[in-house]
Amino acid sequence: MPLTLDDAAEETLLRLYPFVRSRPPEQRTALAFSALLEAEACRRGAPDPVSGALHLFFLTQGELLRSEYDLSVHAHGPWEVGLLTADVKGMIHVNQAAGFAAGDRFLRAVAGALAGAFPRARVVRIHTDCFLCLFPPSSETRVDEALRRLAHARLAEAEAAFRGGEPRLTAPVEFTLGLGRLAVVDPSHWQVLGPLLWAEAERIHALVRAGRGEGVLERTLDLAARVDVQPSDRPGY
Repeated sequence: MPLTLDDAAEETLLRLYPFVRSRPPEQRTALAFSALLEAEACRRGAPDPVSGALHLFFLTQGELLRSEYDLSVHAHGPWEVGLLTADVKGMIHVNQAAGFAAGDRFLRAVAGALAGAFPRARVVRIHTDCFLCLFPPSSETRVDEALRRLAHARLAEAEAAFRGGEPRLTAPVEFTLGLGRLAVVDPSHWQVLGPLLWAEAERIHALVRAGRGEGVLERTLDLAARVDVQPSDRPGY
Protein backbone atom coordinates (compact mmCIF):
# COMPACT_ATOMS: atom_id res chain seq x y z
CA MET A 1 0.00 0.00 0.00
CA PRO A 2 1.22 3.57 -0.64
CA LEU A 3 3.24 5.22 2.10
CA THR A 4 1.70 8.34 3.58
CA LEU A 5 3.40 11.02 5.66
CA ASP A 6 1.73 13.06 8.34
CA ASP A 7 2.06 16.83 8.15
CA ALA A 8 4.90 17.01 10.68
CA ALA A 9 6.99 14.37 8.90
CA GLU A 10 6.40 16.00 5.52
CA GLU A 11 7.43 19.40 6.83
CA THR A 12 10.60 17.93 8.35
CA LEU A 13 11.46 16.36 5.00
CA LEU A 14 10.88 19.62 3.13
CA ARG A 15 13.10 21.54 5.56
CA LEU A 16 15.98 19.22 4.68
CA TYR A 17 15.90 20.43 1.07
CA PRO A 18 14.81 24.09 0.89
CA PHE A 19 15.32 24.22 -2.89
CA VAL A 20 12.06 22.32 -3.40
CA ARG A 21 10.10 25.34 -2.10
CA SER A 22 10.58 26.94 -5.51
CA ARG A 23 8.77 24.06 -7.23
CA PRO A 24 5.00 23.54 -7.57
CA PRO A 25 3.48 22.33 -4.27
CA GLU A 26 2.41 18.99 -5.71
CA GLN A 27 6.03 18.17 -6.65
CA ARG A 28 7.83 19.20 -3.48
CA THR A 29 7.49 16.09 -1.35
CA ALA A 30 8.51 13.71 -4.13
CA LEU A 31 11.52 15.89 -5.01
CA ALA A 32 12.64 16.09 -1.40
CA PHE A 33 12.29 12.34 -0.97
CA SER A 34 14.31 11.73 -4.14
CA ALA A 35 17.01 14.09 -2.87
CA LEU A 36 17.11 12.21 0.43
CA LEU A 37 17.56 8.87 -1.35
CA GLU A 38 20.24 10.34 -3.62
CA ALA A 39 22.18 11.72 -0.64
CA GLU A 40 22.09 8.36 1.11
CA ALA A 41 23.25 6.57 -2.04
CA CYS A 42 26.17 9.00 -2.37
CA ARG A 43 27.06 8.47 1.28
CA ARG A 44 27.31 4.76 0.52
CA GLY A 45 29.59 5.33 -2.47
CA ALA A 46 27.32 6.02 -5.45
CA PRO A 47 28.87 8.56 -7.87
CA ASP A 48 27.97 12.21 -7.73
CA PRO A 49 25.16 12.44 -10.32
CA VAL A 50 26.59 15.56 -11.96
CA SER A 51 30.29 14.79 -12.33
CA GLY A 52 30.56 11.04 -11.90
CA ALA A 53 33.24 11.50 -9.22
CA LEU A 54 32.75 10.26 -5.69
CA HIS A 55 30.57 12.48 -3.53
CA LEU A 56 31.93 14.42 -0.57
CA PHE A 57 29.50 12.51 1.67
CA PHE A 58 31.34 9.27 0.91
CA LEU A 59 34.55 10.84 2.26
CA THR A 60 33.18 12.61 5.33
CA GLN A 61 30.26 10.34 6.29
CA GLY A 62 30.78 7.09 4.40
CA GLU A 63 33.26 4.25 4.36
CA LEU A 64 35.66 5.44 1.67
CA LEU A 65 38.68 5.13 3.99
CA ARG A 66 37.65 2.14 6.05
CA SER A 67 39.67 -0.45 4.14
CA GLU A 68 42.60 1.96 3.88
CA TYR A 69 42.69 2.31 7.64
CA ASP A 70 42.49 -1.46 8.15
CA LEU A 71 45.31 -2.12 5.66
CA SER A 72 47.62 0.62 6.90
CA VAL A 73 50.41 0.39 9.43
CA HIS A 74 48.91 3.08 11.64
CA ALA A 75 49.78 1.12 14.77
CA HIS A 76 53.50 1.39 13.96
CA GLY A 77 53.74 4.78 12.30
CA PRO A 78 51.69 7.70 10.95
CA TRP A 79 48.82 7.02 8.57
CA GLU A 80 49.80 8.85 5.39
CA VAL A 81 47.86 10.03 2.37
CA GLY A 82 48.64 12.21 -0.64
CA LEU A 83 46.29 14.87 -1.99
CA LEU A 84 45.93 16.69 -5.29
CA THR A 85 43.28 19.39 -5.65
CA ALA A 86 42.03 20.49 -9.07
CA ASP A 87 39.91 23.62 -9.24
CA VAL A 88 38.22 24.86 -12.41
CA LYS A 89 38.98 28.57 -12.66
CA GLY A 90 35.97 30.62 -13.73
CA MET A 91 33.45 27.79 -13.92
CA ILE A 92 30.72 30.42 -13.88
CA HIS A 93 31.92 31.63 -17.29
CA VAL A 94 31.57 28.11 -18.72
CA ASN A 95 27.94 28.01 -17.54
CA GLN A 96 27.27 31.51 -18.85
CA ALA A 97 28.77 30.84 -22.26
CA ALA A 98 27.55 27.31 -22.93
CA GLY A 99 24.72 26.73 -20.47
CA PHE A 100 24.44 24.65 -17.31
CA ALA A 101 23.95 21.36 -19.14
CA ALA A 102 27.24 21.90 -20.96
CA GLY A 103 28.81 22.95 -17.68
CA ASP A 104 27.79 19.64 -16.12
CA ARG A 105 29.30 17.78 -19.08
CA PHE A 106 32.50 19.74 -18.61
CA LEU A 107 32.69 18.75 -14.93
CA ARG A 108 32.20 15.13 -15.96
CA ALA A 109 35.06 15.51 -18.46
CA VAL A 110 37.28 16.94 -15.72
CA ALA A 111 36.47 14.10 -13.33
CA GLY A 112 37.06 11.57 -16.10
CA ALA A 113 40.42 13.09 -16.97
CA LEU A 114 41.58 12.89 -13.36
CA ALA A 115 40.36 9.31 -12.96
CA GLY A 116 42.11 8.34 -16.19
CA ALA A 117 45.34 10.01 -15.16
CA PHE A 118 45.34 8.43 -11.70
CA PRO A 119 43.52 5.09 -11.80
CA ARG A 120 44.70 4.16 -8.29
CA ALA A 121 43.46 7.39 -6.73
CA ARG A 122 39.99 8.16 -5.41
CA VAL A 123 38.53 11.22 -7.15
CA VAL A 124 36.08 13.17 -4.97
CA ARG A 125 34.09 16.27 -5.86
CA ILE A 126 34.57 18.55 -2.85
CA HIS A 127 33.10 21.76 -4.30
CA THR A 128 30.87 22.69 -7.20
CA ASP A 129 33.95 23.16 -9.39
CA CYS A 130 36.77 21.56 -7.38
CA PHE A 131 37.95 17.95 -7.19
CA LEU A 132 40.24 16.09 -4.84
CA CYS A 133 42.41 13.15 -5.87
CA LEU A 134 43.23 11.03 -2.84
CA PHE A 135 46.29 8.80 -2.87
CA PRO A 136 45.82 6.52 0.15
CA PRO A 137 48.34 3.87 1.26
CA SER A 138 46.99 1.27 -1.18
CA SER A 139 47.74 3.54 -4.15
CA GLU A 140 51.48 3.22 -3.47
CA THR A 141 51.83 6.69 -5.00
CA ARG A 142 54.01 9.49 -3.71
CA VAL A 143 52.67 12.94 -4.41
CA ASP A 144 55.24 15.14 -6.14
CA GLU A 145 55.52 17.70 -8.91
CA ALA A 146 55.37 14.97 -11.55
CA LEU A 147 51.78 14.31 -10.51
CA ARG A 148 50.91 17.98 -10.89
CA ARG A 149 52.41 18.04 -14.37
CA LEU A 150 50.53 14.91 -15.39
CA ALA A 151 47.24 16.27 -14.02
CA HIS A 152 47.76 19.57 -15.83
CA ALA A 153 48.49 17.80 -19.13
CA ARG A 154 45.46 15.49 -18.91
CA LEU A 155 43.14 18.32 -17.90
CA ALA A 156 44.42 20.50 -20.75
CA GLU A 157 43.71 17.67 -23.20
CA ALA A 158 40.20 17.17 -21.83
CA GLU A 159 39.52 20.93 -21.91
CA ALA A 160 40.70 21.25 -25.52
CA ALA A 161 38.63 18.25 -26.62
CA PHE A 162 35.53 19.59 -24.87
CA ARG A 163 35.94 23.09 -26.28
CA GLY A 164 36.43 21.60 -29.74
CA GLY A 165 32.96 20.09 -29.54
CA GLU A 166 31.29 23.06 -27.87
CA PRO A 167 31.45 26.13 -30.15
CA ARG A 168 29.78 28.36 -27.58
CA LEU A 169 32.80 27.95 -25.29
CA THR A 170 35.44 30.04 -27.04
CA ALA A 171 37.70 31.13 -24.17
CA PRO A 172 40.15 28.56 -22.73
CA VAL A 173 39.41 27.19 -19.28
CA GLU A 174 42.27 26.99 -16.81
CA PHE A 175 42.83 25.01 -13.62
CA THR A 176 44.45 25.58 -10.25
CA LEU A 177 46.26 22.53 -8.92
CA GLY A 178 47.50 21.93 -5.39
CA LEU A 179 49.58 19.17 -3.83
CA GLY A 180 49.76 17.95 -0.26
CA ARG A 181 50.79 15.15 2.02
CA LEU A 182 49.06 14.46 5.31
CA ALA A 183 50.35 12.21 8.08
CA VAL A 184 48.00 11.36 10.94
CA VAL A 185 49.61 9.94 14.07
CA ASP A 186 47.55 7.40 16.02
CA PRO A 187 44.12 7.92 14.42
CA SER A 188 41.61 6.38 16.81
CA HIS A 189 39.22 5.16 14.15
CA TRP A 190 38.80 5.29 10.38
CA GLN A 191 35.79 7.61 10.74
CA VAL A 192 37.96 10.49 11.97
CA LEU A 193 40.07 10.45 8.81
CA GLY A 194 37.45 11.64 6.32
CA PRO A 195 36.72 15.02 7.95
CA LEU A 196 40.45 15.55 8.56
CA LEU A 197 41.22 14.96 4.89
CA TRP A 198 38.42 17.27 3.82
CA ALA A 199 39.81 20.00 6.08
CA GLU A 200 43.31 19.48 4.70
CA ALA A 201 42.02 19.60 1.11
CA GLU A 202 40.25 22.88 1.92
CA ARG A 203 43.48 24.29 3.35
CA ILE A 204 45.46 23.33 0.24
CA HIS A 205 42.72 24.66 -2.03
CA ALA A 206 42.64 28.01 -0.21
CA LEU A 207 46.43 28.41 -0.19
CA VAL A 208 46.76 27.62 -3.88
CA ARG A 209 44.00 30.05 -4.83
CA ALA A 210 45.78 32.71 -2.76
CA GLY A 211 49.03 32.08 -4.63
CA ARG A 212 50.76 30.48 -1.64
CA GLY A 213 50.55 26.82 -2.63
CA GLU A 214 53.83 26.17 -4.39
CA GLY A 215 55.46 22.81 -3.89
CA VAL A 216 53.98 19.99 -1.84
CA LEU A 217 52.23 21.24 1.30
CA GLU A 218 52.96 18.85 4.14
CA ARG A 219 51.30 18.53 7.53
CA THR A 220 51.39 16.08 10.42
CA LEU A 221 48.46 15.79 12.80
CA ASP A 222 49.17 14.07 16.10
CA LEU A 223 46.02 12.52 17.54
CA ALA A 224 47.84 10.49 20.19
CA ALA A 225 45.97 10.72 23.47
CA ARG A 226 48.98 10.10 25.68
CA VAL A 227 49.30 12.17 28.84
CA ASP A 228 52.66 12.65 30.51
CA VAL A 229 52.17 11.82 34.17
CA GLN A 230 54.27 13.98 36.45
CA PRO A 231 55.17 12.63 39.89
CA SER A 232 53.54 14.46 42.76
CA ASP A 233 54.79 14.96 46.31
CA ARG A 234 51.22 15.18 47.63
CA PRO A 235 50.30 12.16 49.73
CA GLY A 236 47.84 9.87 48.01
CA TYR A 237 48.65 11.12 44.51
